[in-house]
Amino acid sequence: MHTAHSADLSIVREPVPVEAQVIGNSSAFQHLQHLIQRVAKTDRPVLISGPTGSGKEVAAQMVHRLGSQGLPFIDLNCGAIPENLLESELFGCAKGAFTGAASNRPGLLQMVGRGTLFLDEIGELPLSLQPKLLRVLETRAYRPLGSNENQRFDGRIIAATHRDLKLLVSQERFREDLYYRLAVLELQLPSLEQRREDIPDLIEYFCRHQPRPISFTPEALALLCRQTWPGNVRQLRNLIDRIGVLADTSRIDLLRLEPFLSQEQPAPQNHVSLAASLLQLDGEDKLAATEQLLIDHALLVCTGNKSAAALLLGVNRKVIERRLKLREDKYLALERHLSKGRALVACANFREALPILQKGLALAAEVGERKDLWRLQFELHRLLGVSLRSIEGWLSSASSASYEAALDIGRDRCNADELSTIQFGIWTAQLMSLDLVKARATAQQLLQRAQASGLAKMQTEAHVAMANTLFWLGDKEETLACLSRAGLLSEFRPAWPEAEGLDLIGLAFTLEGLAAFELGFFQRARSAMAQLIQRASARQYNAFNRLVALQGAAWLACLFEDYAQLRPLALELESLAEEYEFSFYQGVGQVFRGCYMGAEGLYDEAEEVIVEGYEKHVLRNGGRLFHSFQAWKRGEILLRAGRHHESISLVSQALDVALDHQERAYLSELMLLKASGLLLIGDHEGAESSLQNALSTALALGAVPAAISAATQLAQLLSRTKRGAQAVELLSRAVRGVAPEASHAGLNRALDLLDQLRA
Repeated sequence: MHTAHSADLSIVREPVPVEAQVIGNSSAFQHLQHLIQRVAKTDRPVLISGPTGSGKEVAAQMVHRLGSQGLPFIDLNCGAIPENLLESELFGCAKGAFTGAASNRPGLLQMVGRGTLFLDEIGELPLSLQPKLLRVLETRAYRPLGSNENQRFDGRIIAATHRDLKLLVSQERFREDLYYRLAVLELQLPSLEQRREDIPDLIEYFCRHQPRPISFTPEALALLCRQTWPGNVRQLRNLIDRIGVLADTSRIDLLRLEPFLSQEQPAPQNHVSLAASLLQLDGEDKLAATEQLLIDHALLVCTGNKSAAALLLGVNRKVIERRLKLREDKYLALERHLSKGRALVACANFREALPILQKGLALAAEVGERKDLWRLQFELHRLLGVSLRSIEGWLSSASSASYEAALDIGRDRCNADELSTIQFGIWTAQLMSLDLVKARATAQQLLQRAQASGLAKMQTEAHVAMANTLFWLGDKEETLACLSRAGLLSEFRPAWPEAEGLDLIGLAFTLEGLAAFELGFFQRARSAMAQLIQRASARQYNAFNRLVALQGAAWLACLFEDYAQLRPLALELESLAEEYEFSFYQGVGQVFRGCYMGAEGLYDEAEEVIVEGYEKHVLRNGGRLFHSFQAWKRGEILLRAGRHHESISLVSQALDVALDHQERAYLSELMLLKASGLLLIGDHEGAESSLQNALSTALALGAVPAAISAATQLAQLLSRTKRGAQAVELLSRAVRGVAPEASHAGLNRALDLLDQLRA
């Protein structure tokens, strides 16, 4: 039954030498080799992606040889075996598992032992088998078909695909949890188009390994280098194999090569389609781009000989020299623009940096082909993304486009640190739009990349991203644990690193304070607030990072109901943000200003300020991240103003948004506020039920202040209905374990009520 598919898998105990498999010196390929050497040292799953014919199996064998030399290497094509046979091929089967199973048969998971199982075309794995493979990756155990006993899997799984697995996940054709398990370490293979400088070396290698060694004249080799290779390395190898067998001589010139190429290449374009293609060139000046393309191509054909290139183009040599000199001048100007733009971004002068960076990108389009040009373009797009995000807000579409452009340029060329900065920018947009599931997945990718790199800066960046995401998901304990693992708690007094212009330590202190407050560690939260106030007053740091610290300090002062402290912090936050045109932080400052105005009894004005700050500045420039917080504080003001029904309606809508987005940072507070509104309109039964729900939710999320407030209101309600003993027991449990010396208004109210009830 299984022998019919034996050609679809093979066991390799001694792969061919690595040096005979890996050919290329391009930067993209050297970067890939470096990654392969790193991932080979672990036993984690590897996902290899890349276009058809790019060498995914070669990469898999190289990982295996570097990490598991001498052990089995088993190759299975997931799309080549029928679904009803694939399960028994992988897992094996017990005697009698199905008709014809006359004895126990080991599967590939058992046969590979401590070696490598290479699952090619993993995107074709049937959905029915995906949970079973996921279980193997998670538990390192599996159960053969028809057996009741678990077997241990000691090997390593490498998967490969030419398909977009993320797209398949979005189409529900591939399990998301399996994708993230397979992509613990990911290798993206470049196409041959992305490593064109390797073509001569590849041709030489394939020529040497023909039964009858062949070679090409310089003109024929140049023609091969100019061809397009949609089938990548495989197509190039097949062509050389065909020439090696069918050519009538071992020295291949243009005349002998062209008949073979005519079988490989599509028919030449006519003038109309050629003109249409030229109009797709980069840059605004298409005529200049066309001229540049022709000069570069002529120089390539003539192996750099300017006189020959000029003759080919029908111009004087001096024309070529003038154009090249002009291009070199533009390149030097491009470097100056990048340097100046980088300095302005470092000082948070984002608005001044914008035209400098945009001019740099325009110059880059006029420079022409240079090996190192991509790095300058990558950095220009990255800095432009930082600047646009800071000016237009976290959800700036122009900023996202710049980040995506940088990612496209650097994906197969940049090191992990550089790609991580781009991914961090993408994470911020996901977080601010309350797409918390994607934000957590991106933060997990950042952590994996940081751990693989071993770079401290990347680990700081990734842990702050994960801690921030966890806070809004409502997991305050894990927020603190994540910061602790990275050594980012305030007790360590770390330095002042930044990521994409953002003060990571100020943000870490803010998250520590907010999480500590929610967990009832009030003294620790006050300590974090003091640290943030100190950072905000450090004039040697740029305005943007002072705003981060001011935001955290004002936020904590608001939670502590410390309005004397909140007033100056909110005003400074708002004025500094307005001065430097950081609209998002200006809106946050207005929200905090509305909070202390509400405490002073200016209810209508306070609500107006919060609405304007949130809708005009925060929502327009930053997304929905502060939605629950501003709704909670605005709802409190509406209750104090006697607008009870408006408050209940506002909070109900905010609860819907929070639940839709899994945003649980202030879920308990919103539920509690709704219960307070129901109590004030006389719905005591509904209020009691809502308070019970708010209390249980707060306890489940570890939200100590909300739990204390819910217990206080519930105790008051119980005492009014002659259930004083129940009220005392409820309130005692709520305040148990909270340090009595902690200064917190809600705790003080609870303790006062408890004394009254006991009396």
